[in-house]
Amino acid sequence: MFTSKEALAEQEEAIRLKVRQLSDEQKKHFHRLTLKSIKDPDTYAVLNWCFIAGFHHFYLGKFIRGAVNLSLLILGLILLFSIEPPWVGLGIYGLVFLLELPQLLNAQNIIHQYNNQLMQACLVEVLGASNDKPLA
Repeated sequence: MFTSKEALAEQEEAIRLKVRQLSDEQKKHFHRLTLKSIKDPDTYAVLNWCFIAGFHHFYLGKFIRGAVNLSLLILGLILLFSIEPPWVGLGIYGLVFLLELPQLLNAQNIIHQYNNQLMQACLVEVLGASNDKPLA
């Protein structure tokens, strides 16, 4: 389910080696693309820890998963205060917590993997853009 730290470090190093082989103009373009999209693992962890409402999924652009989390949280809140006993609402909260616990504990790796995928996509875009330019 989650990639190991060593594998993520190897992926990142492979991407960095490819970036070093780019021309100066391509490197500038690559860094412009990545700087505006790279994600911070601490922000992800805070969004997950403080708000188990799925905001950390929205942070990564996973809108459907974030909406499901938010919906379950709202449903749990409604059921918690509208029916007696409140076990159903608490059960939904517990379910969401159990589903999100691995995300919280692996926040560093999740963001590292996301950023590696982002850098790879930016690298492909930079290489594709340089191939599209007509030769002088």
